[in-house]
Amino acid sequence: MKRNKAKIALVTGASQGLAKNTSLALAKKEVGVIVTDRSSEAKVNSVVSAIAYCGHSPIAETDE
Repeated sequence: MKRNKAKIALVTGASQGLAKNTSLALAKKEVGVIVTDRSSEAKVNSVVSAIAYCGHSPIAETDE
């Protein structure tokens, strides 16, 4: 049986700063990204758009 070697990262606080840059860097290295933040949905959606531009389908979650 083959093992699935897909990589997925959960990044918290991903709407700005180091976590945002980490999310984008992971996406560029073909790692699936789940972004979460307490911030506004608009900020998280900007990160999601940037990750989608890299050719991935990120998952996003906010407190809103």
